[in-house]
Amino acid sequence: MTSKYLVKFYFVTLLIGAVITTLISLVTEYDAVTTFLFQGEFGDFFVGLLFLIGYGLLIATVSQVVFYIYLFINPLGLGIFRRLWPYVQLLLILYAIFDLFYLRFRQVGAGHESTWSYVWIPIIIVIAGIFFAYYKNKISETNVFIPSLFFMIFMTSLTLIPFISVENTDWIYRSVFTVILTNAYQLIRLPKYIEDSERERKERGRTTRADVNEQKRKELEEEKRKREEKDNKQIKASKKLGYKNKTRAAKSDSKK
Repeated sequence: MTSKYLVKFYFVTLLIGAVITTLISLVTEYDAVTTFLFQGEFGDFFVGLLFLIGYGLLIATVSQVVFYIYLFINPLGLGIFRRLWPYVQLLLILYAIFDLFYLRFRQVGAGHESTWSYVWIPIIIVIAGIFFAYYKNKISETNVFIPSLFFMIFMTSLTLIPFISVENTDWIYRSVFTVILTNAYQLIRLPKYIEDSERERKERGRTTRADVNEQKRKELEEEKRKREEKDNKQIKASKKLGYKNKTRAAKSDSKK
């Protein structure tokens, strides 16, 4: 991705985070912020609004950091675990769900009447994760449901740890929906930014080191594929020749 689209991707995510946080907080924190607007205390309202916007930008930034960590972890896990990586992801997803439902909220809510008020958070995360992972898989050429689900549930849970491990529901409302929607946006829209970046680069006729490396990678994959096809043909030919030899030997033994 070129720097132009990388910057655009970054700032659009920031904008989404700021807008979502502000809109939700103006509703859930009516007495703390919105009421000043109707009372004519515009200075206090403006200060509260700036705080909400700044908090939304912070949440969006944290979300982007976690997304880039995911982009590093996914190929790393694939390289280490290979075919077992999807199963490892499923185990981590189950652990994250269990942690959200029991461990963290039992610790935070133990001895308080508000324990059940935390249950809706993991439910929302799981439902949103399944929905966006399904949508991402539907619009993709390959099956990416498990990696998408891993990001939307496991990585989202990691992102929300410092924000939902508190009893103040204002912080929770400000954080949960913003993180889920910014994560979903990044997951779904990143391929589009990469596609637009590559198209613009081709239109300009620019060739970067990344293009050269990508071309070499494709050539090596093609050579590997041809070599595997050749080896498979040789193996089949050897098996066929061995079968013919066994058949001839059997016929000669029967004649004797």
